[in-house]
Amino acid sequence: MKKLLKYIAAKAKKRTAFEQSEEYRFFLDNRHLLTKIPRFTFFYEPGDEPFNVMRANVVLYGYINKTLMEQEAENLQSYINSNNKNAHANFVKSLHEIISEQPYYQDGQKKIYIPFFTRTLNQIYFDEPEKLLTSPYASLKDKFQDTVIDPFDVYGSELYNSHFSRLVKIKQDDKETAFFHYDTNTIYFVNEQGRLDGTVVLFDRYLRHPNYAHMLERIKPVVDAYFNFDREGFIQALFENGFISSTLVRLIHFRDLIRA
Repeated sequence: MKKLLKYIAAKAKKRTAFEQSEEYRFFLDNRHLLTKIPRFTFFYEPGDEPFNVMRANVVLYGYINKTLMEQEAENLQSYINSNNKNAHANFVKSLHEIISEQPYYQDGQKKIYIPFFTRTLNQIYFDEPEKLLTSPYASLKDKFQDTVIDPFDVYGSELYNSHFSRLVKIKQDDKETAFFHYDTNTIYFVNEQGRLDGTVVLFDRYLRHPNYAHMLERIKPVVDAYFNFDREGFIQALFENGFISSTLVRLIHFRDLIRA
């Protein structure tokens, strides 16, 4: 299947470069922050795979959230009376209002704003932010590298089904989750560790008038065939739903014939 996906990608219609997208601009504007987290500096040069940028942005959003929450906790300390019986509630409410527009991952009933921190640390930042002002948590402002986790190992593919990402979840099976990205017109198959297993680039160069309507509904049969390891059904689903042309179908079958 991987060879087929690579062949389909090679025949893709010319499209707007991912480098012109808002996601890529965010990455370029903020990738210097990756130097603050040595574990993720390898994201600094993502190569030509958009998914690497999407992964890097999860980390970057997390770092921006971390810095904002620490700064605002310090600011709130200066005007919330700690002797007031409602001090804690006021502190938490104020912080939540400040970060309400920031991206996060909904982990059950909890919100994860810093995906490279554990669930426990995230709840300190979100539910008990006053602790960020005292030891030992105050040291996390500058010395947090030893507490960094791999967010993709811990939270898995669902990280992309969050406000950290523009991917749209299509379907999940036992080992993989299928996501669609509108800007790249690509289906991404992501494993449980949040790594990319495969991509399907839609719309080949032989399609004169691509149909961009009702994309998610049309993608589902393609994903079903992929999950069922049904190669012919996969090709047929791509064709019947207008994602590849009859010309490309013939080329695929001719290629199969000469390689047999």
